[in-house]
Order: sequence, then structure tokens, then C-alpha cells
Amino acid sequence: MKKILLASTLVLLSAPSFAANDSSGFRVGGGFGTDFGNHQLRESRRGPSVEADPTVVLEAGYDFNDIFAINVKGSATGNKIYGNSRRNRGKSYNLGTTYDLAVEAEAGYTFKLDRSTSIKPYLAVGAVGYDKDTTEFFQFEDGEDKNAIKARGALGVRMTLGNGVYVDGRVQATDFSPRSGDFNAKDDLLTQGLLTVGYKF
Repeated sequence: MKKILLASTLVLLSAPSFAANDSSGFRVGGGFGTDFGNHQLRESRRGPSVEADPTVVLEAGYDFNDIFAINVKGSATGNKIYGNSRRNRGKSYNLGTTYDLAVEAEAGYTFKLDRSTSIKPYLAVGAVGYDKDTTEFFQFEDGEDKNAIKARGALGVRMTLGNGVYVDGRVQATDFSPRSGDFNAKDDLLTQGLLTVGYKF
């Protein structure tokens, strides 16, 4: 995790060395996301399994130039628990909402489609912080009263129109592994597709 934060910091510190151009500016937007299929965050042969509902996302960002940017995203995700026993198999129960806040370093390249429209394929890496209730529920940390920080990576494409409106589509993967135990991509990696719309100043 420290290596991810260090790499993100180095990218952001190097950004001013690239000449700023018309691509620089603040962005603010929001949208929705969903996991792929019935991806289970926790699976047990005897116990219940947990699945994620659609996610609501609010985001802000700053483009330094055609290449580098920084993003801050806050999201809320509903969760359901499914029973695996004969008595309650197939039944779902609402577990409430989990919250997270992510900070990302973004790198890509902005292509000018015409004088007013641009498109930018990008790669983003960063860290995600979870509230204490979410940390405890998913056993992200050993012990109580802690806020977990996990890694996240994303691939996306953002189109910005001449009037400032942008549309951003991405696929992101977040580490959901518990503090103890081996990492299993099938059970411990939450993969989501997100679509956001906003305005660039």
C-alpha cells in the first residue's frame, strides 16, 4: 500500500513539469456503478454469501495537462446477504450501505477529435479508505476501531464536449481481501463498471 501511495505522489509531483494546455481544469460529476454479474464478496459453503448492489458515485478531479490528472471519488454501495442453507437458500437480506473514499493518480493521453471534443483513454491507480463499520464487517483489519485502506486500479475512457460536459466510463478492481488469509481474486476482488457524467470548468 505504501508503494502505491508513493507512486501516486511521484506521478502528481511530476505533473507540473509537463506544460499545461487547454486540457487543464477541474471536473465535478456523479453517476452509477455495478459489479459484473453476481460477483460474491464473501462465499462460504455453509455460511451466507454477500453481494454488492449498484453503487452511487460522486467525483471530482483536476487535469494537469493532456496526460496527468488526479481524481477523488466517494461512493455508497448497498449490500445483500444470501443464505446457503436449505431453509433460506436463495433469500436475500439487506445489510445496509457501505461507504468509501478513493484518491487516484491518473495517466493517459487526450486525443482531440475536433476543435471542441476530446477523448482520453486512461489508467488510474490509488487507495480506497473505508469507514470503521465497513472495515469491521468485511474483516479488512484485525481488531476494532480501525479504518482500512485498500488498493484500486482502473481502466477508463473519458469524452469531453465543447460545452464542458463529459462522460466517463471505466472498469475498476478493488482489493476486498480480509486482513488475514490468502488473496483469492474470485472472492476478494470486487470488479465494477462505472458510468459518470459531469462538467469540466
